[in-house]
Amino acid sequence: MAIATVTFRRCLVNIHEARSDEGHAGSRIFFDLNIEGREFIDVYADVRVNTEGDAALCVTSPRGYDGPLNLQVFQGLVEFYYRQVTGGSLDGLGLMLQDWMIEQEMVVQFET
Repeated sequence: MAIATVTFRRCLVNIHEARSDEGHAGSRIFFDLNIEGREFIDVYADVRVNTEGDAALCVTSPRGYDGPLNLQVFQGLVEFYYRQVTGGSLDGLGLMLQDWMIEQEMVVQFET
């Protein structure tokens, strides 16, 4: 199996493009992806979180890369990054943080 290196760059919190609505905050995580020397820059995944107390997150497949990937591990890493940069959850924030950007780099590796 190939090794994927993901360099998370930033998170746009509660953006319309990621399907924010009255009960969900849609956010977009931007990252660079390197798989066996092949670089994919500014790839992103969307994250939806229920702002009414449910801790479950929905993470999409990466946009900008369509090759082989261990999706379950990838989604877990995106969720970990998201929770780190947002402080764990968005409970109580509602929709008041429209287009809030958090820039924080995190590098992880995993088998594709």
